[in-house]
Amino acid sequence: MTSRKSSGSDPFAVALRLLTGRDRSCSELKKRLKDRDFCEEEIDETIRRCLDYGYLDDRRFADNRARALMNSGRAIGRRAVLEMKKHGLESELIESALAAAAEDLDLGALLRELFERRYPDYDHREADRRTQQRIIGYFQRRGFSLSLILDTMKQSND
Repeated sequence: MTSRKSSGSDPFAVALRLLTGRDRSCSELKKRLKDRDFCEEEIDETIRRCLDYGYLDDRRFADNRARALMNSGRAIGRRAVLEMKKHGLESELIESALAAAAEDLDLGALLRELFERRYPDYDHREADRRTQQRIIGYFQRRGFSLSLILDTMKQSND
């Protein structure tokens, strides 16, 4: 019998505790159980049970994660894809979840809201080049397009 880092000897109980905190992808849960030194057979059985009970659902996880990332403005487009790949989701699932989340989203309105909240005193006429570059970089790292960022910055004083 292998020694385990986990105080719980039942992988299903450990999985339930992990899933209580937040929803996870199958890949994520599998990695967490593996990190606790459960054997492959125990992990596979636990994943199967969680799937059967509906505790794990990669589609649900992808849809919720895509909406959360995009609605908060943390990640749009390519950045959202990269964020979701960190959770071990398949590319097709990521693309469909992001497409569904994008249907309900007005990127222009979201960017304006984020811009006004983060830079309430920004004046495009007074801003120096360095400040403009910093703002552009901030929003580009989140996945917003340069043209949309520039339009929002110019309209900030209207």
